[in-house]
Amino acid sequence: MLPPCGTVANPDQQPRILAGLRTVQVTRGDITSLLVYPGELRPKVGAIVASRVAGRIERMLVEPGATVRQGDVLAELDRSALEVQAVQAQAALAAAEARLATLKAGGDLDAQAEADASLRAAKARLASLETAPPSEAIPALAQAARGARSRLAEIEGGRATAIASADSRLFAARQQLDAALLARPATDATLAASTIAAPSASPVPVAQAQPPTSIEVEEARRAVQEPQQEVARARQPASADELAAARQQLAEAEDALLLARWPVGPSDLDEARANVEAAEARLRRAGQPSSDAAVKAGESAVQYAGAAIELARLQLREATLASPINGIVAETHQQQGATIGVGVPVVTIQPPDYEMAVAVDERQLGQVSPGQNVSVLVDVYAGESFTGTVRSISPSVDPRTRTVSARVDVQDPRSKLKSGLLAQVAVAGARRSGALIVPREAIMGAGDISVMTVVEGRARKQPVQIGVQDGRSVEVTQGLAEGTEIILTPVGILDGDIVGQPPQER
Repeated sequence: MLPPCGTVANPDQQPRILAGLRTVQVTRGDITSLLVYPGELRPKVGAIVASRVAGRIERMLVEPGATVRQGDVLAELDRSALEVQAVQAQAALAAAEARLATLKAGGDLDAQAEADASLRAAKARLASLETAPPSEAIPALAQAARGARSRLAEIEGGRATAIASADSRLFAARQQLDAALLARPATDATLAASTIAAPSASPVPVAQAQPPTSIEVEEARRAVQEPQQEVARARQPASADELAAARQQLAEAEDALLLARWPVGPSDLDEARANVEAAEARLRRAGQPSSDAAVKAGESAVQYAGAAIELARLQLREATLASPINGIVAETHQQQGATIGVGVPVVTIQPPDYEMAVAVDERQLGQVSPGQNVSVLVDVYAGESFTGTVRSISPSVDPRTRTVSARVDVQDPRSKLKSGLLAQVAVAGARRSGALIVPREAIMGAGDISVMTVVEGRARKQPVQIGVQDGRSVEVTQGLAEGTEIILTPVGILDGDIVGQPPQER
């Protein structure tokens, strides 16, 4: 801003005598215009790092204020579920490739196996209908079904009847063995004792029962062993094969009884034969070479499985959140351990450089251009300047202020600047050689610009026109001549005041 204009003397007022004023003479020299525009430092558009996969934040590696470079890891999500998905995708790809190889080899083995099984089932159905028992066999078949059901129940229930029968036979065999062992001790000493006990009798001995021989005792022992083994077998649990055989026997008996109760008609046989023919046709088709459509479908399945595994691998990579730019962590939106979804912001990165938006007077547009280097002065760092570059200039003029908005990029290699600091952009403009130059502090007014000259010892107001400025000096293009003496800082001086004789500044 130019200093305020001095006041003009009132004709009725007596002139004052002023002493101690500082004056200077108008000189010629070189001057380069310096355009100064105030503004506020703002960070450039930063980067918001969001999660591209859902999961739990396993590690948060940065905090606000931390300096990061492009590619630095900011956070890591739990990867266990994503690794499982990748394995599943790999298995699906292997299966699709195997199926395609089978199709190209000339047949679908799975379809052949399925058609063969269907043919066997159809033939078995036809055979059962053709050999269906007559209705007269229903009583016998019902009896056989009841017997099979009883045997199965006995096996599943522990075979109590078989155990009881075996125990009964074992008991009888043991009784026979005990009787044989009790009769065996009748020896010759026993017979002599019986003869002495009857002396008056006839000397001919009384006939005695013959004791069992050793062979007979051994046979009695063997007769006990057989029921013992039978009891042991009966008490053992039924094996899986024995149980399956009993169930199969019951199913066959019930099927035979069902066929006997529902007479088989010609239509049933015709349907069964048609099913056999259809199964045979399917088996023939399954054994033929695969069609082009089937091979193309297999190739599409392989491509789809390949895309699925690439997606799984991409999600694994996306589980690691890295910084896309160099900068400073402005904010962390999540905490370690939090579960987040896709697109949820995690970290905001602020770039290390700043920008300013300044208003350029329309009359000075010719001195400002995109790509131009400028100096940026910050109030908190007095005597220090930062490097800036004019990035862009608005294509329109604000009709109210007659200014054009310009954006300036400000470099901050030492990370000293902060968002919101007030600063000034200094633009070096036109250069004048041999121009009339006066100190900036001698200029009065903003619209009608003038200076206070010293003429014959009195202060005189002199209107002037100015040109370029550099912050300390101003070019005077009209109204003054070289060597004219002017007053510095003419605040409160009236036209016609008497100026003393202080030392002149050169």
